[in-house]
Amino acid sequence: MALLAAAACGSAHTQSGAVRAAPAGGAVAAPVSPPGAPGDPSGEPGGMASLEKVATAAMDAVKGSTVLSVQAENGGRIWEVQLAGPDGTERLLEVDASGKVVSGPRVKDAGDKEKARVMGMVKDSELTFGAAAEKVASSMPQGKIVHMSLDRYEDNLLVWDVDVVTPDGTWHEVKVDAKNGTVTKNG
Repeated sequence: MALLAAAACGSAHTQSGAVRAAPAGGAVAAPVSPPGAPGDPSGEPGGMASLEKVATAAMDAVKGSTVLSVQAENGGRIWEVQLAGPDGTERLLEVDASGKVVSGPRVKDAGDKEKARVMGMVKDSELTFGAAAEKVASSMPQGKIVHMSLDRYEDNLLVWDVDVVTPDGTWHEVKVDAKNGTVTKNG
């Protein structure tokens, strides 16, 4: 949670949401770190798991699910993954760097209104989790994604909200419009 707090998005209020994940095996883009870099999610065994590996493991654990968000914990050794089932029920899992589910899935019972909101965001998003990660990788090739989620702002703007850390330790907030793919950066 400290990673998310460190990269808070100012005063705009957001609501975490969902986006359809592509089928397993091609679900999510590779990390944005150059291969072999410290903390590189695609590194050798014992390094952090790639976003694709983490998302695939989580979706395999909850069949028919959709990725809502991913967040690195413990320096990327563990990834918290939030999923939605076909009915909008949210589930939380923790996946280690090897792609093994180490905790969960735990059901997050948020009620019918929240389920409907999450499924509405899935429907409204035209940019998949993987496509958004690819856009971030193109715009910040030396960075590393540490958190990524779909958020709807008060002005109804639907964006992928992404926290990226560059090799010098600088945090960057990157937003990818979930409708048209436009990338904006702060920090």
